[in-house]
Amino acid sequence: MKRVLIINADDLGYTQGVNRAVAQCCRQGILTSATLMANGPAFEDAVAMVKDNPALGVGIHLVLTELQPLSRPDELPGLVDGRGRLLPTPAALLTALLRGKVSRPAMHKELARQVSKALDYGLTPTHLDSHMHVHVLPQVCEVVLDIAQTYGIPWVRNPFEQASAWRLYPLLLQQQRLTFCKQYLQTMLVTLYRSRFFRDVRRFGLRTPDHMFGIALTGIWSEPAIRQLLSHLPAGINELMVHPGACDEELRQRPTRLHEAREWERDLLLSASLKDLLQRCDITLIRYGEEAT
Repeated sequence: MKRVLIINADDLGYTQGVNRAVAQCCRQGILTSATLMANGPAFEDAVAMVKDNPALGVGIHLVLTELQPLSRPDELPGLVDGRGRLLPTPAALLTALLRGKVSRPAMHKELARQVSKALDYGLTPTHLDSHMHVHVLPQVCEVVLDIAQTYGIPWVRNPFEQASAWRLYPLLLQQQRLTFCKQYLQTMLVTLYRSRFFRDVRRFGLRTPDHMFGIALTGIWSEPAIRQLLSHLPAGINELMVHPGACDEELRQRPTRLHEAREWERDLLLSASLKDLLQRCDITLIRYGEEAT
């Protein structure tokens, strides 16, 4: 089997600086794909950018936390806080699900509206994934797969980090290692849902990449780590999740921990040495749904 790689930027539409970085990394770097927040504050700016960059594959970054919903708060019992915003964290969402406070119809209503909005703006989504990977939760995953099938979106992100990401630990700076261990442990804890996820993807007639990388290294990417990952990329369809952006005032006002890290990732994606490494390793860059040649 060939080694093929989708490099996907999450959070398109989050800020205009994120949008500019995604466009730059597509035109000048190795980025092939991005996922758009339909309820993102910079959504319309992102749509204009996407239409100016037809080489970029674009999916939908489904959002159930942090941002303002497209639905009215009274339509989303249990999914919004006292300010009418979606729940602040995946942990808050999981707690609400376990307590039975969030219904499947409420999640379906909001996520379907997000997909419909993207379609209304003339986009043809290549795939679905989710903000903070909440579709790793079975209750959310069922809704996401149903929406993908309903709207004819054939691909869904595989939200399970490869266990082999652990070998990147020695390449990290000392101050990055605790973050890596925390994020890696979280990715391993949810692997009990892995078999069910792949079974359900097949049941809905959908597709998902074979391997996923980038969750454990969110916010702590370095050139040695990405070079090691690319050099040992497994055969099949791989996805590498990234978060390029500009650390400007707009971003600093958002409730995200990824500030300067987005600029580091942008610069890595523009690196000529990484482009050369992909060629030497015979790794083919593709978009979701694109066949390797």
